[in-house]
Amino acid sequence: MIACDGWRLDRSSGWRWVPSDSVVNHVPIWLGEVGTARAQRGGWSQTAEFASLVLDAGWAWAATAVLVGWLVSGHTRPTAGVLRGAVAGGLTLAFATTAYYGMDVLFDGDPWWGMATRYWLMGSVVLGPALGVAGALIRRPGPAGTLAALLTPAGAALQMVILPPPPESLMAQPVRLTVWASAAVATVLITRARGRRGFWRRQSGRAEAGLPNGQAGSLRRTGNG
Repeated sequence: MIACDGWRLDRSSGWRWVPSDSVVNHVPIWLGEVGTARAQRGGWSQTAEFASLVLDAGWAWAATAVLVGWLVSGHTRPTAGVLRGAVAGGLTLAFATTAYYGMDVLFDGDPWWGMATRYWLMGSVVLGPALGVAGALIRRPGPAGTLAALLTPAGAALQMVILPPPPESLMAQPVRLTVWASAAVATVLITRARGRRGFWRRQSGRAEAGLPNGQAGSLRRTGNG
């Protein structure tokens, strides 16, 4: 733990899940600005602060498992896709946790197998599969797929309300505004895309009965595109 940098570098209160997070957390140390007030640090430290406040967030940690679950569930049967998503989500978060604390060993000489490592590995095993399943469910049509797709932007916006960045950080407000704006844009794009896909699917179903097989298949492909 790097206690002098407060909330952001206190592992017990942040989400440590990727090596890049460990790297940006150490930028003020490498620049010799640890003893400087956070709002008075230079441009590189402020840039690293912005990245760290995003990478440290729980929604970013969760989004990794959701994304991987979505990626591995393509081109397979729904049940197999869900199983793949569950396994991939858990393994991804476990690997990310291992990599983060491995970077800390290199940078600070901290012991790798500590309480924090065990805590986040347990969280990866418990929550990773569920988040991976959510990613796989994004491919499902209907409300289930839409809700799964909205999980990440909703979680990101909610965290900025109930667990915002520390107010002493100069980057706290820019991060909150960026996350809120990104979540709003993502929500609009997701709902529009899902609505358009549902519309074409309904149109295809209505027209199929009165079309020859070849034309019906062509309409289905158009709607799914």
